[in-house]
Amino acid sequence: MFSSVRPKNNRKLAKLAAVTAATTLALGTLTAAPASAAEEFPVTYAVAGSTVVQKTGSTLNLGPGQLNGALVIDGDNVGIRGDLSLPPAEADISLASGLFRIKATVKVVPAGPISGVIANGDLVTHANVNMEISDIKVGLIVPVIPLPTVPNSCKTVSPISMDLITKNVDLFAPTITQTGTYTIPAFKDCFIADLALGALVSGPGNTISLNLTSTV
Repeated sequence: MFSSVRPKNNRKLAKLAAVTAATTLALGTLTAAPASAAEEFPVTYAVAGSTVVQKTGSTLNLGPGQLNGALVIDGDNVGIRGDLSLPPAEADISLASGLFRIKATVKVVPAGPISGVIANGDLVTHANVNMEISDIKVGLIVPVIPLPTVPNSCKTVSPISMDLITKNVDLFAPTITQTGTYTIPAFKDCFIADLALGALVSGPGNTISLNLTSTV
């Protein structure tokens, strides 16, 4: 599942270590091991998916983007870390049975590296991301009236905290699907759009699904 630029022997070592660690974790038979330096093996994923805003029911397609990072093996523990990049996406929200529409450019900007661990056979990853919105247009049936925003200014007041999970993960499957729910904070520096975005977008219960596909 992971792509890599390492030699074949290192790749086999990574697979063997990962399978051994994951199996041990799944069986709940972890034992103390002598301290040793963690080993890291480069990995790369293509990332694509979607998120659904709870308040409007609208779907925002994400990607294709990329996750560059490493498989981290430290004794019996297996983890993942990486840097995620996603291109801007276009949101299209319909209200009042489609009579009123809003279009905007949405950019998901990671506030730090992605981290993950395998526990009891499940892959759990955590990410903090900012949501930036620009090029907002509104209108009846056709969204043509622009709302003023400053580029890179209109964003969530704090990073969005996301926890995503893959149950019974197969690290070497061609694609891993991660899912989760998250809360969208209020927005700031969006001028007159602050209150509108808060009313239409901010809140809990939003869902996300991401496919991580090996680029090998």
